Amino acid sequence: MPGGYQARCRFALCFSPEPGQFAGMSTVSQLASVQPTLSDQQSRLLDWLTGARPNVFITGRAGTGKTTLMREFLRRAGNRAAVIAPTGVAAMQAGGQTIHSFFHFPPRMIGARDIRKVRHRRVVQALETLVIDEISMVRADMMWAIDKALRVNRERDEPFGGVQVVLVGDLAQLPPVIQGAEAEYLESTFGGPFFFNPEPFRQAGFSLVELEQVFRQTDEYFINILNAVREGDLTSDEAAELNHRVTGRSGLEASLTHIVLTSTNEAAWRINSARLEGLRTPGRAFEARVEGQFDTRLFPAEEPLTLKIGARVMLTRNDPAGRWVNGTLGEVEGFDEKAVRVRIGDTTYAVEPQKWERNAYAFDPEAQALTKTTAGSFTQYPLRLAWAMTIHKAQGLTLDKVYLDLARRLFAHGQAYVALSRARSLEGLELSRPLTPGDIISDPRIFDVRSFCDPAPASVEA
Repeated sequence: MPGGYQARCRFALCFSPEPGQFAGMSTVSQLASVQPTLSDQQSRLLDWLTGARPNVFITGRAGTGKTTLMREFLRRAGNRAAVIAPTGVAAMQAGGQTIHSFFHFPPRMIGARDIRKVRHRRVVQALETLVIDEISMVRADMMWAIDKALRVNRERDEPFGGVQVVLVGDLAQLPPVIQGAEAEYLESTFGGPFFFNPEPFRQAGFSLVELEQVFRQTDEYFINILNAVREGDLTSDEAAELNHRVTGRSGLEASLTHIVLTSTNEAAWRINSARLEGLRTPGRAFEARVEGQFDTRLFPAEEPLTLKIGARVMLTRNDPAGRWVNGTLGEVEGFDEKAVRVRIGDTTYAVEPQKWERNAYAFDPEAQALTKTTAGSFTQYPLRLAWAMTIHKAQGLTLDKVYLDLARRLFAHGQAYVALSRARSLEGLELSRPLTPGDIISDPRIFDVRSFCDPAPASVEA
């Protein structure tokens, strides 16, 4: 009922350099050598994926290790597998290509006239497994087009051209970007906007596997609250528990002790700029080195990157030696000729530049297999000012102290869930104001995917 909550009311709003400057850097390929820790369910799932080779949609709550699992599967799948993603940032993080570049799709709604044989069709013909990361962002027309393009280029009229397809993502976190009349078109053509709406998805017989073990949080009570936010089913008692985390501090004040998560780039920039300008310490600006084709919109670090001694920073890549991971916080202690000295806990490390590569797949005729080529690269220190950041950029991170800036109403499906689930514990969470039903936006249609999938074998489930 308006203005109040029943015992199990839905607390949600539902809607239908210089040469040599970068010597000694670590590359993304080296980072991939860090061995993952897998749960029993993940290990069983990997054995099934590589043995029976099913079509699978792998999902799970925030912090269940979807990315870790995907990377290990790709390592095992070898040079007959490719990974693609709907955005340039996601593709680069996964070490693959965008869907559009792999299939040469246009940057708009995709129709039958856009399905044609591609120049690199030998790559597609050699493909045995296709992994699609961040699948929740893939629109229905794009999923339909992937199926058609694989059929045409592989000359096999069966679902997805006979390729094993592994989908990875969480519909509760990242929705497809749909504007204006596109929603009406997708509804009338495919029955909805999501990747599971087109007929080819059902024809392919996808199994649904939901990863169960949450690695980020250990408090079952907090995990249950987050799950209620995820499903848009928060009780009044659970909402009250979250709202006890309101302190009345501003985002700028909270940034001294917490990482402030904002819904806009502008809000995060204001806080970081104010904190950096407030430091009366020496600083330096570092220019990145860009080689080949690398869209400025995809830069994975600031260009230029301005730091001062005393600045709070976040490491944005895993360290091959295991000294830090993506999301580790530190403080700048000084600058060497080819490194930034960053204190993490009680230890100071020399952080060197890293290279991010934009990859493309090619066909190796001698090996009769896929190989990766580098279309462009971006080299910069893997550091980011970390007094504040957007909710979107916090995707995938685990943070000990989080302040959620609700100065503006959250405006996207899943945004509240992504923000709240970054926190390791309730004790480390702070809110700028009480949450309202309008802050928790959940689209109930995302759960329809369960009716379009087959169950996984009992041996794979947790």
